[in-house]
Amino acid sequence: MTDADGGRADRLAAENQAVRQRVAELQQEKDERDRQIEALTRRLTEATRGLGDLGLKVAEEALKAEHAEWQAEVMRRRRWWRLGEALTAFRRKPLAVRSYRRLRGALAVKELPAEPAAEAVAPPRPELTINELETLDFPAAIFPAGPVARGDVTAAVVASPVTTAALRYEWRQIDGLGADDWRQSLEQSPEAQPLGLLFVESGAGADLPLAELVAWCRERGIPTVYWDTGDGTADGTGDGAADGTGDGTTDGTVEAAEAFDHVFAVDEAAAARHEDAGLLPFAAQPRLHNPIRGADHGRFPLVYEGSYDERDEPLLAPAPKLGAHFFGDGFPRIYRQRVAPPLAYEKALTARKHYRVLLAAGERQVYEAAAAGVPVVRTSQAEGRDVPWRAGAVAEAPGVGLGPGGPLGPVVTDEVEGRAVLRALLLGDELRDRQAHLALREIHAAHTYRHRVAEILDSVGQGIGRGGGQGGGAWTEPPVSMILPTCRPEQITEALRQVARQQWRPLQLVLVLHGLDIDTSLVEKRAREAGVDEIVVLAADSALTLGGCLNLGIEAADGTYIGKMDDDEVYGPHYVSDLIPAFAYTDAGVVGKLAHYSHLASIGATLLRLPEHEHKYVNYLRGGALLAEGDLMRTYRFADLGQGEDTDLFKRLRADGVLVYASDRFSFITIRHADPARHTWRPDDLELMANATLAFYGLPEEHILF
Repeated sequence: MTDADGGRADRLAAENQAVRQRVAELQQEKDERDRQIEALTRRLTEATRGLGDLGLKVAEEALKAEHAEWQAEVMRRRRWWRLGEALTAFRRKPLAVRSYRRLRGALAVKELPAEPAAEAVAPPRPELTINELETLDFPAAIFPAGPVARGDVTAAVVASPVTTAALRYEWRQIDGLGADDWRQSLEQSPEAQPLGLLFVESGAGADLPLAELVAWCRERGIPTVYWDTGDGTADGTGDGAADGTGDGTTDGTVEAAEAFDHVFAVDEAAAARHEDAGLLPFAAQPRLHNPIRGADHGRFPLVYEGSYDERDEPLLAPAPKLGAHFFGDGFPRIYRQRVAPPLAYEKALTARKHYRVLLAAGERQVYEAAAAGVPVVRTSQAEGRDVPWRAGAVAEAPGVGLGPGGPLGPVVTDEVEGRAVLRALLLGDELRDRQAHLALREIHAAHTYRHRVAEILDSVGQGIGRGGGQGGGAWTEPPVSMILPTCRPEQITEALRQVARQQWRPLQLVLVLHGLDIDTSLVEKRAREAGVDEIVVLAADSALTLGGCLNLGIEAADGTYIGKMDDDEVYGPHYVSDLIPAFAYTDAGVVGKLAHYSHLASIGATLLRLPEHEHKYVNYLRGGALLAEGDLMRTYRFADLGQGEDTDLFKRLRADGVLVYASDRFSFITIRHADPARHTWRPDDLELMANATLAFYGLPEEHILF
């Protein structure tokens, strides 16, 4: 590289840093404006409430004055009062004709005036509805076309629109069957891809002859599956019966289910209606429900979706003063200022991400919101309602600290507890983000439609879609290879520990010893003793560049995904397992970290760097925290450079339209040693602190690597 090139690179780096700093400043300004808007909104609401109270006081005083005037008028109309006045006038002028007339008039009976109202009526309070507080126009979610996880399985699906859309990514699907053309649609399935099963959700297909459809499948040996989602309806809330009678009754659900080979239910209550029914809860579809952030993410505090349920009062009562929005119907008048009409499903998916906390959701909403990175709080008052975690169970994950609940979110029992939990989540950004991260991890571990379809196919059996990987019912996790080059023998032991504690399996470590005269067999033995299941140790000449060492690792890697680790960074046990799901809900070829914690050993400070680049598509990632599709890495490889090989890779990927995604900030820490000579990238500590947020002093791994 010439001096001119080096100077140009330095200028571009400085300009890039200035742009990032300006973007961060603009984001801070936007956040401050949002806080000011929220504060003004609260003050406006309080002022409106104050106007109503003042109007009532004015009405009460006016009523008192009216009562006093009425009492005086009643007294004046009494006969004895008027006769007394007439006699007084007669004594003054006994011979006047007017005095006799007054005496005669005083003896006449006069009607008393009407009595005023018993209670004061306040003037109408100015209507201040949610639509007047904010202009809320949420865009509709765009449902991507694919991909399909199990292309070797064909399923005919009769389900609600929500379920139909979610399952479309799990198998080759035939849906939209009509009463007149269902047979023709099913018979068009090619012999090379025969129909594998029929899946019917309760409440769907009211216009279909389900008995005839099931019999048609049985004649051809096609398994049939019935999914009871509650109350004889597809979502547990609407009308329509599964057996086509249209009465929406539970009896119809039971009668319809009896004809199917396999019956599943979303919860124990629904399962009790059937014999030998398996549990199949709702789930999230990562292609539709994901944490990818857009504009105005988390702009508003709280949101409640659905019809009013008095059992949710422990959360609803304190919510208005905390800025909640209610999208639903049936709410008492006291909540009218915060209520808006229900959102269409496509808009609800995007609307949730505009809020920091979701209140008292139904089971389907819990899974979907958790998959979208939105924390959920529920009540324990709804006896018999679908609760996807056991009420009273203490969260096992460290740092949640919100009492009963589980990884999907806390459960509150009364209004006092509800107010405290909501305030804690709204005021504690770290608490809220940790809860969202734990819930997202739980969803991808056990509660996606990939898991549900695998359960269905395992139950159906008959060899359907059991090829493993992403094409079968018996799902197997894809193998991952992590390339770790090192030129520091003192770092090998710690690097092996970082890999060994990863939860993800199968995991292969490709360790490249750069210029180190070490017996590779001894390193392999140490790795297995440390807990590394599979390791490949390569010796690289010291003359080889870092890019060349990484390419050696790529050539030796067997994984479906290939990642890169550094020997002096810190990786939490869930580092790999938290990154893998991003390939399911993004279109990225490379995922990793950009927002991250960085520890400055010189002063013992831990910084949070680039927090605005979390759960977003980006142009580049941290070089020591990236994971890519294996074939992509084998195609692009690294440039033969001693430094800047990561920057070059992302530049080429961007030029070819390959998307790069930055995941969460957790489970990864960069270590900036006191000696800058230990780093290939050498900004001083002051420069780092000037462009980051001081999170804390010390290195609290429990906070970051949970």
